[in-house]
Amino acid sequence: MKNIIITGASHGIGRAIAKSLRKKYHVINIDIVENKMEKVDFYKCDLSDKSQLLKTIEKIKTNIDSLDVLINNAAIFSSKILEKQTFEEWENIINTNLTAPYILSKEFASFLKTSKGHIINISSTRALMSEVGTEAYSASKGGISSLTHALSMSLSPEVKVNSITPGWINTNEEYIPTKNDNLQHPSGRVGTPDDVVDVVKFLLKNRGFITGSDFVVDGGMTKKMIYV
Repeated sequence: MKNIIITGASHGIGRAIAKSLRKKYHVINIDIVENKMEKVDFYKCDLSDKSQLLKTIEKIKTNIDSLDVLINNAAIFSSKILEKQTFEEWENIINTNLTAPYILSKEFASFLKTSKGHIINISSTRALMSEVGTEAYSASKGGISSLTHALSMSLSPEVKVNSITPGWINTNEEYIPTKNDNLQHPSGRVGTPDDVVDVVKFLLKNRGFITGSDFVVDGGMTKKMIYV
């Protein structure tokens, strides 16, 4: 089976991707907390810790001889008034959301070139717009979007590198979106993890011409004028 690494596959979008692809791929989940899934190998790692991540990468390399797909999904979100934000919080978010994808892409580049594989980075519409107090998260996702097109050049023509930019994706199974939640979206509903999975599957069928691109999955919200 082909090998795929998904960061942050224990919950949310990452878990949905892993569940969808585990029949076709040997799935490797790198996350700080395990949430067991059949046919998914787990490597515990704090992605904000560079030395820990590099050690985890070496462990994985001893257990696989090829890599076909890298999905950089793991991310930390924080919302706090600017004056109360700490430098430690900033560094933790940037390291997890942006530096870790860079390190993983760099360290597995030779594997992915050999397999003519894929990198799919999960960004966010917060790379394009913001709420109060989300400086670190928004900056990290803006960085992910730019990292995507930079990697697509550096790893061309062998590796296809694209990003997916989700909007509101309801990953909380206990939360039922309200009528207003749904109707504010031009699509008529809040997104689900499967909406992102659909784009992942599309990109993995890509024969090599689609690279350096970003796919916004937000129900049309970033195209909607909201002036009151």
